[in-house]
Amino acid sequence: MNEKLQNEVENDESTPLGKGPFTIDEVVDKIYKGMNIKLILVFITATATATQTPMQIYVTIFAGFIPYTQWKCISRKCFDLLKKNDPKKFYNSTTMCDNNLIAGKDFEWTSERTSFSMDWGFYCGSEAKFSTISSFFFIGATLGLLVSTAIFDRFGRRNGAIVGNLIGATATLIGTWASSFEVMLVVRIFQGVGMFIQLTGIYCWSLELTPSHLRSLVTFSFMNIWAFGYLMVTVIGYLVPKWNYIFLTVAIINYVLTIPQLIYPISPRFALVRGREEEAKGTLESFSRLCNNEISMDTVRLTYKERAQNYWEQIKDFKTYPTFRKETLLGIVCWFIVAVLFYGFSFGWVRISSDLYTGHLAAAISKLVGYTSAIPGCNLLGRKKCMLTVLAIGLFSNLLAMPDVKISEDWTLEYVASLIGNLTCSAAFGVIYLYSGELAPTSHRGMVMSLSSASARVGSFTGTYVGYLYAVADRRVPLAVFAGLTCVFMAAVYFLSDPTGRRIPETPIDVEILTGNNGFLKLEDDREKKDQSSEQNIAV
Repeated sequence: MNEKLQNEVENDESTPLGKGPFTIDEVVDKIYKGMNIKLILVFITATATATQTPMQIYVTIFAGFIPYTQWKCISRKCFDLLKKNDPKKFYNSTTMCDNNLIAGKDFEWTSERTSFSMDWGFYCGSEAKFSTISSFFFIGATLGLLVSTAIFDRFGRRNGAIVGNLIGATATLIGTWASSFEVMLVVRIFQGVGMFIQLTGIYCWSLELTPSHLRSLVTFSFMNIWAFGYLMVTVIGYLVPKWNYIFLTVAIINYVLTIPQLIYPISPRFALVRGREEEAKGTLESFSRLCNNEISMDTVRLTYKERAQNYWEQIKDFKTYPTFRKETLLGIVCWFIVAVLFYGFSFGWVRISSDLYTGHLAAAISKLVGYTSAIPGCNLLGRKKCMLTVLAIGLFSNLLAMPDVKISEDWTLEYVASLIGNLTCSAAFGVIYLYSGELAPTSHRGMVMSLSSASARVGSFTGTYVGYLYAVADRRVPLAVFAGLTCVFMAAVYFLSDPTGRRIPETPIDVEILTGNNGFLKLEDDREKKDQSSEQNIAV
């Protein structure tokens, strides 16, 4: 039912909401009466699988690390080199690689921890294979997200997330027994396929059940759960000495955390767009019980636009609706760049920090701080101004990291500035999730979020190699790349509309209307008149 006719219908006060008609936003906002322990527990258990995405992304960092400082000489060639050098500065990658020392012939590893890089001979000239294993996750993620564009808007966000979890967990379990570089590449592809299907699906599910004034809080709480996964895999990598058991531990956790999703309902927004009103009402009734504000939806009238399209009809909408097309394309650019920045830093910590675990632990904490600090930023400044402010700080941090300044024995200006840059990347990633989720219409949200995230996965793949530049070029080169990309990111955000305070659009025409496209405002008025005429004819 159109909004003009909706305003002409008087509410019946026989129920707490009246008979309406009400939009889904109005119903959710009226049901919600404040935070309680049940809501918090449901949110945490439903979104806990978000921890699995960073755990499976970064598991190879700890399972495949190369201990360039933990080895000893076993050949005359190596011992002769040792005599000519300072023993305190001898055991490093430069000595090993510049002198073409061979594992098992010239030296042997002394690390008490196992690593598939040591088992399969990935070091020096073959170190690129380690980066390839890490980056193949994002090839799988891209494939999975492209497939999921047709899954989320047909089978539901929750169902897609469950399937993604099972694929990712099973691939990780198989990785426990991976015996070669080629097998691990296949494992990484399926990990990527599963994990980003589940991450995108469960985020859409949680956003579509969130009261409008809590979207920024829920989004960044979701991203903090994601960042907690980074912390978890760092701790697991430190505590578990065998690389095979690191994979096994992550897989078991993934299976366990998937269980709650099997019992939670589907998104009511998705149900309405697919024309399943009774199912949507059932979910809203369940939500009201969680909010300690139980309401029967039997007599409540919901206003919505049913839009059960096939895949190609959804694609055609990008041609029909110009603002929808423009904002989706700009969003895709933003997602690509933020992923390059985010993963460029994440996979470069082994070069930036002198200790693998300390560096990644500090990076995980900075992500938590970044996501948390963006909550008041979004609420006070709005989505757009918050994003531009965060990116400006990030740009400054990249420039600040370029001079060679040693603060202490363990801290350099580059390390401090990179922590700030990592924090801003995390905040920007969180804001772009919220931004895209609010700009995209419900009828296409699964598709838009999947396409955007697929773009980010290409950026993630690229970012792992930008991080590798620390090993093959002057350290200012990757920092200059990050600074340039940040400038492009800021330009793209500048041309996006600001969804702060607006209702979430349900269909592409809502996007045009909410952004003030006058041509579509007139078209909607004509449709309203036609709908009113039809209602009157039916009444007669």
